[in-house]
This record gives sequence, C-alpha cells and structure tokens, in this order.
Amino acid sequence: MKNFSKLLGIVSAGVLAAVIPNCSASAYNNTVYTTDYLRVREAPSLDAAIIDVVSPGTAVQQIQKLDNGWSEVIYNGSVYYMFSYYLTDDFEDEYENENYYEENIEYVVYDNDYDENTYVNEIISANDFRFNGEEFWGNYRWTYYSEQVLPGGGLDIPGRHTDSNGYVCDENDNICLASDFLEKGTVVSTPFGKDGKVYDCGCGDNITLDVYVNW
Repeated sequence: MKNFSKLLGIVSAGVLAAVIPNCSASAYNNTVYTTDYLRVREAPSLDAAIIDVVSPGTAVQQIQKLDNGWSEVIYNGSVYYMFSYYLTDDFEDEYENENYYEENIEYVVYDNDYDENTYVNEIISANDFRFNGEEFWGNYRWTYYSEQVLPGGGLDIPGRHTDSNGYVCDENDNICLASDFLEKGTVVSTPFGKDGKVYDCGCGDNITLDVYVNW
C-alpha cells in the first residue's frame, strides 16, 4: 500500500504537469516531500497569502527552485510556493507514521506556524547558541561569527557596542546580522530576545542569518 500510494502521487504529479499551462521549467518534474509542517503560499514571499499548512511527508511536484530560497510547486492542482529548505526527495518511513508527530508534539511549522500568536516565542540563550553553533528558528538558520576573528572595521554600525550576552549591537540595540538574501538595513525578529538588523553579507545561502558576536 505504501509503494502504491507513492507511485500514485508521482503519476498524479505527472498528469498535473501536462494539464497546467505556463509552468516555467516544467521539465524539472520532481516529486518532493515536506520534512516538517510547512506553509503553502500564493507567491514566493513571507508577505504573500497563506494557502494552506501541510503536514510532514506531504508530496508535491517541485517545478523549479528559485534563487531566493523558495520552490515553485504544484499543490492541489495549482502553482504555489514553499520554502525549499524543508523539501526533500528522500522519503522517510517516519513521515507516514501518523503517531510519530503526536509523540513529538513540540514541532515548529516552518514559514511559520499556524498563527502568529503561537509563533516560536522562546528565547534561545547565548550559552546554548554558542554551544550548538546553529539554531533553526522561524524561517531561518541562525549561525554566528565573531568580531574577534572578523573585526568588521569597515561596517557602518552606528552606536556599535556589545551587550551583556556578547551580541554586537547598533545604537538601537538591534543585533547586527549578515545575510545574502536580505538587503542591508532589513530588521527581523530573532530568537535572542530582541530584533536584529542586517549590516553585512557573506553567509553563502538563502536561509542563513549570521549573528555578529564577541565570543
């Protein structure tokens, strides 16, 4: 039954590709699966309308990957967008086990969760962040780089200072960030108890935000 369901999903995706017009790069016909609870959006933007929230292991046809970290997919017969980082072509048995996620209730719905009031609100401590080296929170992968290694003398950070947790901040106490997909000056929420602001680049991908620290 498992193999039949998987085959049926692949065949259905092929039929949809044939009947839906104007799907650019439709030759990139790849059935992928969600690795966590994931939002389906009308456009490749966090500001776009949310069409649905799907469960882990949901099969969709991936038409193409976009440069901004999103994938164009066919979902329920229409073209929508999902965050590429949480799509995989490696289907795992645990995604089919409906009890698996009931037993692991503390999940995050990436991009993002069901409503903004249940957003991942917990603050990640500087000690945990430093020990783990990376965190996945909201839509982003959070890493850090030290001013002891990269002094960043050329960065224009007004009121530059280091707070009590070792984060390099600006005059408004925004944590200084680096990003390759957000414009300099963009302010975002962080899991570290206050907002962050992009002052640098060089992260190397379209999901990572690098936090400037003094560790």
